[in-house]
Amino acid sequence: MATPVLAAVPDDEPVSSTFDELIFKRDLNEVHLLLDFISGRPDSHIWDIGDVKFPDRNDGNGALLTPYQVIERICEMRFPPPSGQNMADKADSAALLLYVKDKLNSVAYPACGLTIAYTYIFLEEIEGVARQAASSVRSRARALVARTAYPGLVVSAKRFRRFHKSVAWMGAAITLLAAILLWLVVYGVQLTSRFEENQRSTADVTSQIYVQVDKENAALAPEKQTHDSVPTRCHADRIEQQSNEIRLLCNQWSYFQARYDKSISDVATFANHWPSTWLMVPFPTSPGLREKAELGYVAKQVNIQSITLVLSAYASYVLPVMFGVVGTIASFLRDIGNRITSSTLAPRDETLAIIRLILGAIAGLAVGLFFTPASVSAQVSSGAGVLTLSASAIAFLAGYGADGFFRMIDMMITRVFSLDRPDKSSPAR
Repeated sequence: MATPVLAAVPDDEPVSSTFDELIFKRDLNEVHLLLDFISGRPDSHIWDIGDVKFPDRNDGNGALLTPYQVIERICEMRFPPPSGQNMADKADSAALLLYVKDKLNSVAYPACGLTIAYTYIFLEEIEGVARQAASSVRSRARALVARTAYPGLVVSAKRFRRFHKSVAWMGAAITLLAAILLWLVVYGVQLTSRFEENQRSTADVTSQIYVQVDKENAALAPEKQTHDSVPTRCHADRIEQQSNEIRLLCNQWSYFQARYDKSISDVATFANHWPSTWLMVPFPTSPGLREKAELGYVAKQVNIQSITLVLSAYASYVLPVMFGVVGTIASFLRDIGNRITSSTLAPRDETLAIIRLILGAIAGLAVGLFFTPASVSAQVSSGAGVLTLSASAIAFLAGYGADGFFRMIDMMITRVFSLDRPDKSSPAR
């Protein structure tokens, strides 16, 4: 039925010219792209199209074209077609071209002519770069064929290439910033945890000294009992006046007290010196951790809780969001790399990439909602520092697999609100 219709259209009409351009220009270039792609894959070969059963019009006995003849016929086709070619020959070539294109797309699956062309255009070198190598010449030839086959993909592919490079640079910058921020937060957690540990150790030894003093005072007359404080008893001028048990405990107390003072000073230095001091910039209500004395500044332990709260805010919200974005960018770059390798990059990936980045940031923020600042602060004070790492790691996983994270949310909604359960309170009919 197709031949009479084509024959009824004169060769000099615009419809015929448009048909020739559609079939012999676009589809022919697409078939050559598919042949080049299939011949370069180790798991497929161009002779895999051997079951193409196309009749040989030059043989009156109804013989079929061999695979070699099919490829040879494709390689002989040119655009525009020869001026002396009649409509029957054009129709025969067009039918063969469409038949082979359909077969090549099935062999190249999951890639197809459109994704191969889009991938080649996406990988085309930027203008102004030296293109002297043979490989670059071959790449330009492929991109030119792809442009000819799908001219409408050029704008989208170039825009997506710029977006891909921007996301890659942004990912490198955010990863570096997240690494520095995580380093500062983890170090701050270790400082505050050491402060808590030294405080408990000092308090325990102080309590043991007072218990020993009470035992010794119980054996003495009231007028001979002493009630000096631990710093006074353990001072270098008074240490020789104490019993052996108290002197031993005083040695321990002096060691733990020195560690305690050092931890207070380290936390104060952390909060007031670069680069960790910029952690306090978003929290202007956080006071400084030093107070002025006669000979300079001394650390204040009463304000150490402030830096603990600041670290908990970073651990609960800032770091999860950042690592959620880092995970999203890592997933995006890895997915694009896999699609480029398999030549399955498509125009829809441009829109999906933007959606994926937004969903990854939302997933990272949502992870922070599952942990309250109080729980993070408690973990930081205990010295474990596990919650900081766990929240960031979960956020990275949520950003990397945003689709799986939101599927989990859907399941939680179904279970929490019992959307899949019948209403047992309704009366039976």
